[in-house]
Amino acid sequence: MTFAALQDAERELEVRTHAAWTTYSDELRGLDRIAYDEAEPAAWEQLQATLGTLAELRATAHATGAP
Repeated sequence: MTFAALQDAERELEVRTHAAWTTYSDELRGLDRIAYDEAEPAAWEQLQATLGTLAELRATAHATGAP
């Protein structure tokens, strides 16, 4: 992987990270306390799974393409 490709991959992962946090926030926005308490654990679990996948992709990109 070239340095430019690594930069592109990193930018894409940052976009996907931001999107994951936005999805989490959007799923919970406007909920009353009871609905929030019911929805938040699943939303958090999904966010953590997505962030974990992105961290793995980031590590792989850096391991295979770091200068």
